[in-house]
This record gives sequence, C-alpha cells and structure tokens, in this order.
Amino acid sequence: MAMKNSGKFGLILLGITVLIIAFIDLASDKQIDWSKTYDQRDKIPYGLYVTREELPEILGSQVKIEDFTSTNYDFLKTFLTAKERGSLVYIVNGFYEGKEVTGELLSFVERGGEVFISANNFPLYLMDTLGIKQQFHYPYNFNEVINVEDRPFSLVDGKTAYYKDLDYPGLFCNLHTVNTHIIGYYEVEDKEIPNFIEIKRGKGRFLLHLEPLMFTNYYMLREDNFIYGAAVLKLLSNEDVYWFDSTFKGTVEANTPLRVLLQNDGLRQAWYILLFGLILFLLFKSKREQRAVNVVEPEPNLSKEFARTIATLYYESGNPGNLIQKKVEYFLYDIRTHFQLDILQLEGKVFAKQLSLKTGVSLEECENLIKLLLRYRKVRMSTDAELVELNKRIEDFKHKANML
Repeated sequence: MAMKNSGKFGLILLGITVLIIAFIDLASDKQIDWSKTYDQRDKIPYGLYVTREELPEILGSQVKIEDFTSTNYDFLKTFLTAKERGSLVYIVNGFYEGKEVTGELLSFVERGGEVFISANNFPLYLMDTLGIKQQFHYPYNFNEVINVEDRPFSLVDGKTAYYKDLDYPGLFCNLHTVNTHIIGYYEVEDKEIPNFIEIKRGKGRFLLHLEPLMFTNYYMLREDNFIYGAAVLKLLSNEDVYWFDSTFKGTVEANTPLRVLLQNDGLRQAWYILLFGLILFLLFKSKREQRAVNVVEPEPNLSKEFARTIATLYYESGNPGNLIQKKVEYFLYDIRTHFQLDILQLEGKVFAKQLSLKTGVSLEECENLIKLLLRYRKVRMSTDAELVELNKRIEDFKHKANML
C-alpha cells in the first residue's frame, strides 16, 4: 500500500512539474542580457561580435589579424619579442595591467609597434609615463543639461556620429607634450572635449580611446555609429594586427548532459523544479528524527584588525607623497559632491570665494587651504610630517564646514 501511494505521489509531482514548466515557457519573455562582456563571441548588446566579424572588411584584405589571449607578463614578453612591428588592439572595460606588462608595451611601442586601447580606465603608471591624465565628464562641470539624448562624437578628419545613452563619457586632460595629438573629441556646450588621442613614443605610438561601448553590437549595428567606429579602427597603420581576446578559454569544456541542461533556459528551470520536488518528496516521506547538533561558534570578525595591519604596512613601506596625492584627490572629490563646485579650476579667487560662501569658512582660510592643495599636487616626494600636517588641515576644514 505504501509503495502504491508513493508511486501516485511521484506521478502527481511529475505532472505538476510539467504544468509549471509549460506555464513558465508561455508566460515569461526571454530577458535581454545587458552584461558588458566585451566578448567577441557574444551577440548580446554589449558584446564585440559585430566588430570582430567586420574587422577584416574594415581594415582590408592586406591586413593579417591574429588573436592573442593573455596579458601575463611572461607570455606577453615572449609574444612581443618576436614581433618588431604590428598593432595591438585592446577593447576592454578597464585596462588594469601592472607595471611590468605596461613596461613591456612601452618597449614594444618604442621599437616601432602600435598599441590601440579603448577602455574606461587606464593604469596610473601608464598615464604618468605618457604625461597625461584621465577624468570623467560630469554635466555640472560644463554647465550642461544633465540628460543629453544624443551626444556628438567627432574625429579630426571630420567624421561625426551621434551616440545615445553615453551620459558620463571619459575625457583626457593635461595634454601638454609635443608628442600628444588629439584625434577625437565630443562636444559639450560648444566645447571640444578630447576622448581619443595619439601619443608618439620612440618609433611607434599609442592610440588611447575612451568609451569602449562604441565598439559593441548595440552601437555597431547602427549605420552612423558603425561608420564612426570603423573610421577609428582604420587608423591602425600596420599590416599585422593582434586582437586581444579577453574572455578566451584555453580548454574546451566537456559537453556533458548536465551542462546541456544548464545552458538551456527551459531545461534548466525544469531541472531545478524537479530537484526541488524530489527534496519535498524525501522530506514528506522520511521520518523526522532529532539529532544532536554540534554548536559551531561563528568566526570572529577580524575586519578591523586586517585593515589596521594593511594600513600599518602601507605606512611603513609606502610613499608619503603618494598618500598625500590620494588625500588631496579624495578631499577635492568630497568638495565636489558636497557643494557641487567645479574642481577643475582651483587657481584664482573665484573658487575660494564660492567655497567660502558654501561652507561658511573664512575666505582667508579657504585660500590658504587651496594653495596648500595645489602645492602638494605638484610635489611627488613628501615627508611624514607633511602628510600629518595636510591631514590635520583637511580634518579641521571638514569640521568647520560640517562635512563630517
């Protein structure tokens, strides 16, 4: 009798599972994946499938294109040593490479190579070496309307395209070296803001571009945006192009039955529902038994001790000048977010007066603090005493301005 009841219960459970799966498939719409993968195999909006497929057509049949799949220092050193010339192409969300890899790229460019990088962020070591800086565009810094439906991006050769949904693009600044040339910009209230630059170094050059989203499927499937993106890539000057495949997996994954189930949305839902139903079946079928449970003490929270240890190590072995630079930048960021002030123009009395009016701190004290910040911004080497002094001045100012 018990076996018959168990069989009936299993059939009922199976029928309910089938009905739930059918209802889910009929009622649910397939969701669009808006992940910013920058993967050349992805056909989702923010993949690079269109750009990679059209690259041979964009560059021409005489250009040889080869993928490389690692930025490991040893791999990159071996890979680049055998190549005197050529163009490396990186289209990534952030170019987060260390000093060793960046140094290898610098050596490659000095020998006559070309490196094209389109990213939202660049490593500080690379920018310091090339003598440039990067910022993000915020509308209130340019007296601009916050919601810009279409933003024009242009190249110096005259090609212009309008891009939607790029509210806060990046910009390059501090472009004073003779080897740096602006080759692309976007317009804000009749101002040309550089977002694409060429930096010549040795026998080669860097092409640095902000806003890699321009090369994703979402934009490259639009005619005007495709023409602009293709014009940017056509600036590559070598016949050997090496495309960085950031998400390549070196080993082929086994195509097991379970993997097939999990890769299909409907089958995956059915699998999970079936597992859930089996668990319920076992819970109802089994007898409840009381068992002794060992008391497990929670792990102590060592976050404060860890932070204190890291801070001590950084203080003992770090560079006070580097800490001062970060302290200044973070303080200016607080000023901007608290009082909506333009921190790009610190020199002169206009900023000091605005800061004094908004914070209630005397004009003289504001001017002295700004002079101190500007001085430390230009100094690379500093002492511990200067770091302590700057920290005290900033904390005193925050207390008076009710920023704490």
